[in-house]
Amino acid sequence: MFASQLPITYTVSEMTVAVFAVVGNLVVMIAFGLDRRIRKVTNFYILSLAMADFLVGLVGVPSAILTKLGLPEGNFSACMTMLSLLVVLCTISILNLLAVSVDRYWAVLRPFSYQQTMTGRTVAIIVFVCWVLGSAIGFFPLFGWNSGPEPRGRCFFAQVMNYDFLVFLYFVTIVYPTLLMVFFYGRIYLVVLKQASILRYLACF
Repeated sequence: MFASQLPITYTVSEMTVAVFAVVGNLVVMIAFGLDRRIRKVTNFYILSLAMADFLVGLVGVPSAILTKLGLPEGNFSACMTMLSLLVVLCTISILNLLAVSVDRYWAVLRPFSYQQTMTGRTVAIIVFVCWVLGSAIGFFPLFGWNSGPEPRGRCFFAQVMNYDFLVFLYFVTIVYPTLLMVFFYGRIYLVVLKQASILRYLACF
């Protein structure tokens, strides 16, 4: 009965994304474990991102499909746990993307200080902060920042999530990270253009 409530295009699209996310990121994690040559310090950001996106495909996407159906029904605690976990995984993934952009920005614009400070311990701390901060933000609804049970006991995301939390989440996980990544990659692009111009100039002599 519930399956008929979902548009087939939406369901197929979500499941396709889930399969690619699980398989693709699993391949990355296996490659990282098997090939020592790619176990460079900065590649641990990629490993962390792969782990987060793997869990998004494995847990997050099915949770998104379930909440479209209003499931789990009649169990508000289970509903908030599922939705909070969905937010946690997506937030951790975004924070890892932001960490990658900061790392590349630092490596390109501050290469000498980057070599000195970007140690394995530093990377481990940054990755740890991404996971802890993402978990702290995502679990706010589970610990009370929500709108309470939906009148019919269904688990619809927009109905059970607090509006103020959704606004907060929008800025913290979409607006600010996007602006920061645009800034970092924009600066990197300008530096690359400048270096390319210098090389072309030197090639003329």
